[in-house]
Amino acid sequence: MRLDIDRSRLQPDSQAWPYFAPGDTNVFARPAMDGIRLAGLCQRRMRSRVSIFLSLALICLCRAGDARAQIRAGSVAELHHTAQVERSGRLIAATLGMLIMIGDKLETSNDSSMTVVMVDGNQITLSDSSSVVIDRTAIATLKADSIIELFKGRLHSIVNSKPDGSPQDFAVHTPNAVAAVRGTDFETAYIEGKPCPGFPKCLRYTDVGVYKGVVEVRNPTSSKLVSVRVSSGYETTVPCELPPASPGPLGIGEILGPAYH
Repeated sequence: MRLDIDRSRLQPDSQAWPYFAPGDTNVFARPAMDGIRLAGLCQRRMRSRVSIFLSLALICLCRAGDARAQIRAGSVAELHHTAQVERSGRLIAATLGMLIMIGDKLETSNDSSMTVVMVDGNQITLSDSSSVVIDRTAIATLKADSIIELFKGRLHSIVNSKPDGSPQDFAVHTPNAVAAVRGTDFETAYIEGKPCPGFPKCLRYTDVGVYKGVVEVRNPTSSKLVSVRVSSGYETTVPCELPPASPGPLGIGEILGPAYH
């Protein structure tokens, strides 16, 4: 018995099976090439997605920086002689009533002083030749402690209680000390390039004097994590990388070494 076979039906359908066509001598060549093309397409798509993600992240960072720079920290209440504000890399002459933003760097010149009233009711006064940065301040939309960075000079801080009577958290950071308070009146000074009283080989130190309330002082750069509590009418000195000295009466530092200040 002879069977009539339609040989055309035995040929592979190139549309149904696209990996090789009739007459191919190597049925594995086309799948390999298609695999390479597919891998290349996946790599291009992945690079495109990574590029889009990085671009979006950069935009978010820029917007976050802009938003941070536009958060009001306070305003200039008193100004004697000249001072300047550095904001987003630009120097601006300070003026009475000028708004101060979080992230601003404030600098006073010789024989100058500037007082800023913060939005939380606290008050800071920079003496002459002083430099601070408003790191953050406790406001309704930013529930965090107020932090002021003091890089040089002297800063007088008056910290008020909250409307409900509870104390506010407030801290002044210098390169070698942290003075943390909860409602008080105190002064912080950072001196560099002059011998510290009692430590002549130390050329940078922080003085903290308390007029009202209690201030806890520590040195985050010291290997000994010791803090001291300074009460009203007392002061302490933090030399270089050493722990804070035992508190003494206000003015004791000037008695020990008046030429150092």
